[in-house]
Amino acid sequence: MVALAASADARFIPSLLEAPAPDGRPNYSVQTVRAARRGLKKGDRLFFLIGADAFFDIPHWKDFRRLLGSVDFIVVSRPGFSVAQITGALPPGCIPPPASPSGKTAGRMNRPLLHILKGLNVAIASRQIRDAVRAGRPVIGLVPPLVEEYIRKEGLYRRAPGGRETE
Repeated sequence: MVALAASADARFIPSLLEAPAPDGRPNYSVQTVRAARRGLKKGDRLFFLIGADAFFDIPHWKDFRRLLGSVDFIVVSRPGFSVAQITGALPPGCIPPPASPSGKTAGRMNRPLLHILKGLNVAIASRQIRDAVRAGRPVIGLVPPLVEEYIRKEGLYRRAPGGRETE
């Protein structure tokens, strides 16, 4: 789906970095970051771009403390979420210090920086797209047309017999 979404703009180059392993095992974000770091030069910085709603779930991710300690996060604000809520989602020991007098919202978290990207206020999240597809609602304008067609043709995000989701 990433290749389909990126196909309309030559500046985007899709990667298989997060593709599942050949044996079908999932690839976790902490593994992706480790693999991405191997391709960087000393002194390069790696950023993890994530929506605020997904960031709230970080404590439930595989090896989340290692992930938090290995990459700088850019957390995209969502309507209805405050900076305090975003930083409040961090587990104990990873909470950044208060904002500086200059008003910067970046703070130290053991090693990485947490940057809050305000002003985008994208009102839709991937979870909402999956929920819309599951409910049979259209996702026109929420994903590129080729991605929407692929989701429909492949029957993604529908409930399979027995209640399992087909992702």
